[in-house]
Amino acid sequence: MEFRQIRYALAVAKQRSFTKAAERLSISQSAVSEQVKLLEEEAGFPLFRRTPRGIDVTERGRTFLYEAERIVGGVLSLSDTARRLRGVHVDTLTIGMGSGMAQIFMPRLFKDVQRTLPGVRLEILTAPTKNIFNDLHEERIDAGIALESEAERVPAGLVFDRLTVVEMVLVAHPKHPLTKMKQPIEVGRLVTEPIVMNELTVGYGQVVMSLFTDIGTRPDILSIADNIDTLKVIVQSGKGIAIVPRPCADNEVALGVLKTMTIAPARSVALSLFRRREPLSRRKEGFLTALRDVLRD
Repeated sequence: MEFRQIRYALAVAKQRSFTKAAERLSISQSAVSEQVKLLEEEAGFPLFRRTPRGIDVTERGRTFLYEAERIVGGVLSLSDTARRLRGVHVDTLTIGMGSGMAQIFMPRLFKDVQRTLPGVRLEILTAPTKNIFNDLHEERIDAGIALESEAERVPAGLVFDRLTVVEMVLVAHPKHPLTKMKQPIEVGRLVTEPIVMNELTVGYGQVVMSLFTDIGTRPDILSIADNIDTLKVIVQSGKGIAIVPRPCADNEVALGVLKTMTIAPARSVALSLFRRREPLSRRKEGFLTALRDVLRD
């Protein structure tokens, strides 16, 4: 098995398309198809199957490609090892990011990342707030961007720097009757509206639940999504509403697939950079300071 065959197969699996994989790899589609076919012949089973929706990974292909991705990651890390052996220091900064925050913070981070974090390889993981706190506590990530929560919901030993404060807004399909309202939508009007939630006990979900608790009621929960992107897609179907930070829906509003409305009482949330209280290496402390400064309003 050749390394390029595995790379091509992983690209197809990620893109769910031979055409898109070829574009990503900057080679012809026929070359991708040929090399994947050779890989399948050597493996002895198909990695992919065609469906009306595109390309799906077979059950055995999923297991094979999972192991392949792990091995490819190990091979690619050899270049970092070689650089270290040559005396060229390589740093990796692993950042956890709460759902829906990429639209807010990634443009700031990558506007001039080579100057802000020179020589640093960023690993960015998207996860629910609770997972980010756990990953920090277990030292699987260096820092996490998440919603500020009540003290009892944050594991001991974590500290944070506030980055920005954003308004929570109601999002709905553009044809939803609520979008015709000219005044801010009273939370009490939403009691009978099916609502899509995200994390009930921490993060955005905890904030939304508190809006209803404050008026002595509970929301009519249609579904619970573990990420904001899934939540927005459900709302786009016209089957429910949701309450999210305004910047998280800006792209969909610009595309005309969602509409945002202010709520009453108004509610804002603080988004912060969390880290462990214990100091890291001097270099990583410098990186975290630079990261905080570039992400902060």
